[in-house]
Amino acid sequence: MKLNKLEELLEEDLGWRKKELSDLILIAKQTGEEVVLKSIILLLYAHWEGYIKRSSKLYLNYISDSKKFLNELTENFRAVILKGIINQCIASKEALTLQNELIVLSKLSNADKIKFKIKTGYNNESNELDVENDFDNTIINTHSNLNPKVFKNILSVIGLQYKTQIESREKYIDSHLLANRNSIGHGSRLKKQISEDFALEINDIEKLRDVIFSIIDNFSDELVEYCKEEYFLISNQHKLTSYIELKELELSNTFKYIDEKYS
Repeated sequence: MKLNKLEELLEEDLGWRKKELSDLILIAKQTGEEVVLKSIILLLYAHWEGYIKRSSKLYLNYISDSKKFLNELTENFRAVILKGIINQCIASKEALTLQNELIVLSKLSNADKIKFKIKTGYNNESNELDVENDFDNTIINTHSNLNPKVFKNILSVIGLQYKTQIESREKYIDSHLLANRNSIGHGSRLKKQISEDFALEINDIEKLRDVIFSIIDNFSDELVEYCKEEYFLISNQHKLTSYIELKELELSNTFKYIDEKYS
C-alpha cells in the first residue's frame, strides 16, 4: 500500500462517518425527538469504535507492505509477530509435543531475521484488503467496548503514545459516551438530566461529538505522519518527542475551544 492510498482510505472512512452524524444532528434539531438524540449517541459510539479499529488495521497493513525487518521496527511490532507465532503453535495439532515447542523456540530466536508481515482486515475469500471487514479481531480487538483503557491498549499495539490530554477526558468519555451507549443498547431508559454536566439535549450531545472526533482527527493525522516520517523505525525515535508534544498541544487547544464553545 502506498502512502497516498492510505491517506485516501483514512479520509474517505472518516468523511462518511462525520456526514452521517451531521445529518442525524440536523434531524434532531428539526424534530427535538428524544429517540433521535439517543440514536446520535449510538451512532457516535459506532463510528468511534469503527474508525479506530479500521484505521489501526490499515496502518498495520501499511507497515507490513513496507517490508521492514523486525529489528528495524519498534518493539510493539515484534510483540505482534511473536503473539502470532505463539497462537499458531497453540492452535497446532502438535501443541502438546516437544517437537512443537522446539518449533516455537526456533521461530522466536529467529524473529529479528524476518520481515514484519501480517494480514489484518483482509477478506479471506478474495485475499484482498477490505476496510469493511469487522470480523478479524486477531490483532486489533475493541472487545465491542472501546473505552479509554481499550483505546490505550490499541495504541500500544500499533506503537503510538496515549496522550495526557485524552487521559484528562477519560471520565467524560466513560460516563457520557460509553455508559449512555450501553444503557441505550441494553434497552434502558435514560433520564433527561443524566448528570450535572450532561443532559440528553442537543447542545451536550454536540459537545460529546466534538470531543470524540477531535481525538479521532488527532489520531488519524498521527497515523499519516508516522508513515510519512517513518516514526515506526527504531532509528527515528529520537525525532518523535517534539512531534508528540506538538500533537498534545493541538489536542489541548482543541479541547479548550470546545469547552468555551459549549459553556
